[in-house]
Amino acid sequence: MCFSATASFAASAVLGATGAATLSQVKDKREYFLASVPILFAVQQFIEGVVWLTLGQGLLTESLAYGFLFFAFILWPVYIPLAVWIHERNPKRKCMLRSLLLFGSIGSFYLLVVLFTQSLDVEVIHNSISYRISAPFETAGIILYISVTVGALFMSSSRFIQWFGAATLLSASVAWFFYEEAFTSVWCFFAAALSLCITLYLYPSRNG
Repeated sequence: MCFSATASFAASAVLGATGAATLSQVKDKREYFLASVPILFAVQQFIEGVVWLTLGQGLLTESLAYGFLFFAFILWPVYIPLAVWIHERNPKRKCMLRSLLLFGSIGSFYLLVVLFTQSLDVEVIHNSISYRISAPFETAGIILYISVTVGALFMSSSRFIQWFGAATLLSASVAWFFYEEAFTSVWCFFAAALSLCITLYLYPSRNG
């Protein structure tokens, strides 16, 4: 499997177009945050496409890499639990999701500190981009990150969103075992592709 600027830009275009079409059909305010997920992934993939094109250009590459990592480290641990919480109707599940949202916010703040205090190296390893940044308790942090983002999907009362969570967890496992050195980039790509499933969930809810 090979990843490239072309793959990132193609994913961005498909996600952006599909996400915009879905968002334009949403009438229930509870669905806005979920419907926006593919669009946000489109922006993130576009940024990584530009990272590919600017590799080795020093400050420019680093600045774009930080833009990509803003989504991966700061946005998603907060946004995913928030989107599911807003969409959820069950009071008990909403309470659990609030707890995950709190953990996600703490994790995002920690990762923000890491981004500001640690050096970042960007390189291509096995046809994928590796964002190397030192972070204490890295493995534990990854487990907590997955627990927050994927766990929020499992806590939804929607069976479809739960299955989406299972697919996302599987993609994380594949990215970890086969692309460990480029885990962040590869898993974000997989998750971005899977986010297209959100349109399959929202369109029936619109028209059914």
